Amino acid sequence: MDILYSLRVAPADPRQGRRNYHLLYCGAALVARTLDLLELLTSFEQHAELLTAFRAQDCLFVHAGVVGWRGRAILIPGRSMTGKTSLVKALVEAGATYYSDEFAVLDKDGLVHPYPRPLSIRGHAEQSASKIPVDLLGGQPGVEPLPVGLVIVTQYHPNVKWRPRQSAPGQALLTLMDNTVAARRDPAYALPILTQVVTAAVTLKSKRGEATDIAPQLLAQLEKFR
Repeated sequence: MDILYSLRVAPADPRQGRRNYHLLYCGAALVARTLDLLELLTSFEQHAELLTAFRAQDCLFVHAGVVGWRGRAILIPGRSMTGKTSLVKALVEAGATYYSDEFAVLDKDGLVHPYPRPLSIRGHAEQSASKIPVDLLGGQPGVEPLPVGLVIVTQYHPNVKWRPRQSAPGQALLTLMDNTVAARRDPAYALPILTQVVTAAVTLKSKRGEATDIAPQLLAQLEKFR
């Protein structure tokens, strides 16, 4: 089924006190209404990306950061503002290959594929995120699909020490299902794929402090669980 997006770029209104809004529609539904054209284009990108993830038929999109390390992947499930991008960035700077900071794209065999869009790195709270290509961080994008070796369930908290505990596959499965875009649309398709991931990988759960402090530990732990 085709989806039609419509974008109305408002002309400047010379009349004082009048404001013309830029509008974005998906079909007949209003998606965004704003005076900022860049904000509207960002809304279009995010909406189209999420809709693609929801409608995908031959792969599964999980909200997660992903890096590769010596033939296996580290998958960090979580939605926006959980700190997954900062952890992905730290892992890349520690030598891992970059797969994604937004979606883990899994095939029917549970392998994770590259989705190397620029990292969305936030500055101060009042600043919007900057799009940073991975090569500017000194990293390399992944090329080949990888089996998931380590699932990290974590969230950033200032001054918290990393004290990981291993989670049972059932708990890990619930976490991945909660972050899978199409889980409600087609759970019968999502469950077998995610089950393959959690049974083959080790899942560690803990709050964390600074990403740069734990990134080398995560790479070492992936080596430990080989």
